Amino acid sequence: MIEVKDLYKVYGKGENQVEALRGINLSIERGEFLAILGPSGSGKTTLLNCLSGIDSPTKGEIFFNGIAFHSLGEEEKTKLRAKHMGFVFQFFNLIPVLTVLENVELPLKILGVNHKQGRERAIEMLKKVDLLEKINRFPSQLSGGEQQRVAIARALVHKPSIVWADEPTGNLDSETGLMVIELLDKVRAEHGTTLVVVTHDERIARRADRVLIMRDGKFVKEEPNQKRITT
Repeated sequence: MIEVKDLYKVYGKGENQVEALRGINLSIERGEFLAILGPSGSGKTTLLNCLSGIDSPTKGEIFFNGIAFHSLGEEEKTKLRAKHMGFVFQFFNLIPVLTVLENVELPLKILGVNHKQGRERAIEMLKKVDLLEKINRFPSQLSGGEQQRVAIARALVHKPSIVWADEPTGNLDSETGLMVIELLDKVRAEHGTTLVVVTHDERIARRADRVLIMRDGKFVKEEPNQKRITT
C-alpha cells in the first residue's frame, strides 16, 4: 500500500543543518497495524508528516497505492488525504466551537457527502466509540479520553484506507490510554483499515502486527510482533 524509498528530511543549512530522516526505506501492507517506536527527537513525527504529505521530504520517494505521492502538488495531496487518510493526534485537535457530532461530521462535509448521509454515518461511528449520549456536547465538556474517542471517530468516519496516529496516548493517563489503544485496534480490525502509530508507548507495540524501532532519523530494528495482544 505504501512504499518509501531512500527518504531524507533535512532542516537548516550549513553548520545548523539537521538530518531528521536519514535514508528511510519502508513498506506498509494494506490492513497492517504498524507501530514505530522511539524516544523524543528520533524522527517519528517527522516521518509521519512526510508519509502523510503534511510535510515534504528533502529527498526520496513515497508511493501510495502506486501513486507517486511525493510528486503531487499541494492541492492534489490535500484531496488524496481528505479521501484516503485519517489522523489521530496527541492533543485531539477537535474544533472547540463545534459539537461532538459536528466534529465527526466534518470530514464528510469536506468530501461533499450530503447532510443526511453524513449525519447518519457520524452517529453510527459515535455509537462504535460509545459516545452516542454526548453528541451534542462541546469538546470542553468532555474528559481527555472522551475527546480522543471523538478524534478516533472523526478519523474513521469517511472510511479511510489508512489512519496515522501521532502519540495517541501521550496526553492520557495509563488506564485511559490503554482503553484508547484497544479501541483503535478494534475499530481498525472492523474496517480493515491500515493503522500506523508513532509512539514511545510500548503497550501499543504489544498490539501491533509489526514494530519498527527508530533512533536518530533511521530504523535500527524491525521485528514482527509474535506476542501480539488482541481483544
